[in-house]
Amino acid sequence: MKEKFQTCRTYIPIILATIGFVNGCKIIFGEFGKPNGMEAKYPLFFLTISLVAIYLIPLLVLTYYLAKRYNISKQVIGLSWLLGLTSSISFSELGHTAIGYFLLEIVKASNNFLNDWGAAISGPLAEEIGKGLTVLLVLLICRKMTLKNALVSGVIVGLGFQIVEDITFVFRDMFMNKLDGFETILERVGQAGWAHWVFTLLFAIGLVALLTKNTGISKAQGVFWIGASFGIHFLFNSPFNTGIFQTVFPMLSIFLGLLAYQTVEKLSE
Repeated sequence: MKEKFQTCRTYIPIILATIGFVNGCKIIFGEFGKPNGMEAKYPLFFLTISLVAIYLIPLLVLTYYLAKRYNISKQVIGLSWLLGLTSSISFSELGHTAIGYFLLEIVKASNNFLNDWGAAISGPLAEEIGKGLTVLLVLLICRKMTLKNALVSGVIVGLGFQIVEDITFVFRDMFMNKLDGFETILERVGQAGWAHWVFTLLFAIGLVALLTKNTGISKAQGVFWIGASFGIHFLFNSPFNTGIFQTVFPMLSIFLGLLAYQTVEKLSE
């Protein structure tokens, strides 16, 4: 029985990660391979999405710094990138489908409610759980269930998800809505400093704190960090995100990210 449990513990994360990777690739290539007869716009599309480098380069530097400081293995880094760009998309898409069915078919929410609150409900639940599951699979496969590994993997997985989401928004604007996509990418770049990579690192350290012993932070703190991840994502997607709160919420996200970093930094693993 113990051997069977150990076998399941070893292979189930690999199987789930593989399924997520394959489905993620299908979603991504299926999305970007449908230009709706506007193949000539691909060069402009690639030029437009190159602006992702504005936030990608500084965050890559941050990731390199954290990985070097915490002595994170190349296996964790590489697998986090691979699954962050694919599996996180797959798991989140599944979550959106399930929540959409619940709201439409079971709760039978009104169109007005869905327009106002749909993204605020579905976004945090589907995406944070999807990205959190991705980080968990990385740490289980690599056998590195520590807060420092969770923090770095969370940053990478969140960043991978963010890149794909930003590119998807631009693609849909250009090839489905027949816009130039430039305004969209600038808006996405402007929000990148406090978005998915912060949400995911908060969720990741909270998840590891809940699932493992002797991490240095309590289970209550783990619940707080997961709640913070859901909460800040909810606020960004909610109707509250207007006026002065468009400044307050980014500041809150940055503050939570720094607080999480300081919490992990103080620990000796």
